[in-house]
Amino acid sequence: MQVKPNPLLSGIVRHFLAIESDTQSAMRIFSDGNTGLVFNYGDPLFFRNEMDLGTTALPASFVYGQLDSYRNVSSQGRIRLLIAVLHPFGASTLLKFPASELRNQTIAFEDCFGVQADSVDDQIASLSSLHDKIRAAEHFLLRQSNGLCDNSPLIANAIRIIHAQNGLIPVVQLATLSGTHERQLQRKFEEQIGVSPKRYSGIIRMQHALRMLRKNSGNLSLAGIACESGFFDQAHLTREMKHISGLTPGQYLSPENVLAANLIRLGH
Repeated sequence: MQVKPNPLLSGIVRHFLAIESDTQSAMRIFSDGNTGLVFNYGDPLFFRNEMDLGTTALPASFVYGQLDSYRNVSSQGRIRLLIAVLHPFGASTLLKFPASELRNQTIAFEDCFGVQADSVDDQIASLSSLHDKIRAAEHFLLRQSNGLCDNSPLIANAIRIIHAQNGLIPVVQLATLSGTHERQLQRKFEEQIGVSPKRYSGIIRMQHALRMLRKNSGNLSLAGIACESGFFDQAHLTREMKHISGLTPGQYLSPENVLAANLIRLGH
């Protein structure tokens, strides 16, 4: 379930996402170009390492940065999550440090926000309705941001261009349209988004392809979707999708599995 944020937070928060499950389960998250804050008011979460099948405990509530590859998250009990999905520059704006330091990282709330972290966790856990939990999260974020959004106009404009082109734009052309040099654009992206403009464009291109997959009513073949979204052919799309999400198009489209565009429920 997605909920729009308070308008005062709309420059930082894209939307809130609520996920609840009473059974032991696992999820897979992969990059959609956004970062976020996870308020966990259920049982502990773990990252599962696909290489050695080991697990790493996640902080109770945490901030996550841009991801280079997919991650599997599991719980041995109830899943109760409220996720504030941030705009690409939301984490660096909110935390006031370079987004590149968040890349592939999860940082505990207390390491980001100090003693205030415990109070908001306790408050959200104690409230019964989703509406009240979201209001509590919003009040917390408004205190942290002071109601301001100080992201660079250059980066905000570049992101708009990338999305308008569905990621299909060379970095040189993007820099020209953004009124800057390629090197400066690269530096600003790493600082405020956490990845290069080329990497971010690739993420948006894949998200465009996934959106076409979800909305396709049979009018386009997979090869047609690949062509429309800038891939060489069906094999290229499938290979890139497998690399980013660990899933084939058929696995991704399984209706009972999709929790969000970049969050998939896995089998037990």
